[in-house]
Amino acid sequence: MCKILKGALVMLGLFAGCSENEATAQEPVEVAKGKVAVIYFSWSPDGNTRFAAETIAKKAEAKLFEIKAKTPYNSDFRACCDEAKPECYGKILRPIEKIEGLDLAAYDVVFFGTPNWWGTIAPPLRTFLAENAKALEGKTVALFQTHGGGGMQRLGKEFAEAVGEKVKVLAPKAFPGSSVRSATKALETFVTDRISIK
Repeated sequence: MCKILKGALVMLGLFAGCSENEATAQEPVEVAKGKVAVIYFSWSPDGNTRFAAETIAKKAEAKLFEIKAKTPYNSDFRACCDEAKPECYGKILRPIEKIEGLDLAAYDVVFFGTPNWWGTIAPPLRTFLAENAKALEGKTVALFQTHGGGGMQRLGKEFAEAVGEKVKVLAPKAFPGSSVRSATKALETFVTDRISIK
């Protein structure tokens, strides 16, 4: 009985850990140089998600693209919260600008970055995924996010739902915003655990 209980607790721990730290036994996906893109949304010009995206793109030798809302969120944090909260809870798609120079057909692997807003992906990223669902079919994607203490929450699950079943989704990863600028090694490991440039 003791062994059964111990085994059950170990399995419970594994399942609980998957949503946050995403360690998997999966081998990194092989991808040709130049076939990786990093697409991200960041609230502020010097934001934590932007820093993470730039670091990941450098390690992955990837092309970097930014998602921008047609109507930017308020630069005041509290005002931005008031603006974004109903969009996040209602999964409302906020219109975004066309990303110049982005041709998804040119990439096999795409890393997506977002801040954690109310436990989910930011509305501009949700919009991008909705508008490009067909173009993402058959590709491999991975989500990274920055947060103020909330961890992964629903982001991994809702990201996977947003990209659909015809996309290979690698384990997501959450990075605390307070320490992301000193987490270059962790950001690089996020890349090398998921892809291998050939």
